[in-house]
Amino acid sequence: MNDTRFRFVDKRDKDMSLFMRPSVSYWKDAWRRFTKHKMGMLGLIIVGSMLLFAIIAPFLTDKSYSDQSLIDAYKPPGREYLMGADNLGRDVFVKIAYGARISLSVGFVATIISLIIGVLYGATAGYYGGYVGETMMRVVDLLDSIPSMLYVILLMTILKPGLTNVYIVLGVTGWLEMARLVRGEVLSLRSREFVLAAKISGVKPFKIMLRYLIPNAMGPIIVSMTIGIPGAIFLESFLSFMGLGVSSPMASWGSMASEGIEAFRSHPNLLFFPAIFISTTILGFNFLGDGLRDALDPRMRR
Repeated sequence: MNDTRFRFVDKRDKDMSLFMRPSVSYWKDAWRRFTKHKMGMLGLIIVGSMLLFAIIAPFLTDKSYSDQSLIDAYKPPGREYLMGADNLGRDVFVKIAYGARISLSVGFVATIISLIIGVLYGATAGYYGGYVGETMMRVVDLLDSIPSMLYVILLMTILKPGLTNVYIVLGVTGWLEMARLVRGEVLSLRSREFVLAAKISGVKPFKIMLRYLIPNAMGPIIVSMTIGIPGAIFLESFLSFMGLGVSSPMASWGSMASEGIEAFRSHPNLLFFPAIFISTTILGFNFLGDGLRDALDPRMRR
């Protein structure tokens, strides 16, 4: 190649900005990469649509999920009942709308509870390390050796079915993986210069974890949280399907599926619609989690 094809740029050149890439923060660069992730954007659209549906849909009708009309029992989908009516003549569309609020709230609230417990536990184990960290993680291994579903069913049997109890049970049984993830991130961060500088400055350990370690591990934490929400929704649906979740007349998608399976052969719409909403929501969160995982991975940065 000939040198005449190149031009040496002087640092004082006024057009120097034309040759320089504009400075972009980590989060702006992550958002740019996320918007180019087609499946991630599809997941964001699905999740956003479900949230809007849960907020707006109940206001589009003057009916309640507890309104009954035995004359309209098992009425097929039509103009009066968009998704049909159940065995007590309750509007399936209205139950789906109110059930969306319950199912989505369970997913978010239970995941936030798991997030708080797992992050604090994992950060403590990772920061102190040594005998303390090993002992704490052996407790996690011991709890994880027993199937989580057994914990959930046992606690729901003790606490009795109810929405508040579903929040508590799913929250206190789903933090183990989060604790492992946060511990690994903290172990890789605790020897960094900014953490050592904070220690020398006399900053207390708890403040170091909250101000320096946990914020620098937020990328993997957000991804894990996003992936954990559909798991909580699925568990709530399973509990309601088994009769251990939300109590009647309140309806979640899982309890509706449980009721619909009894009349599946003659009225498949009673099972079809809640199953579609459950699967679509879980799929949307999985797509969103995959997109966030790729976008927040520093190795993918360009």
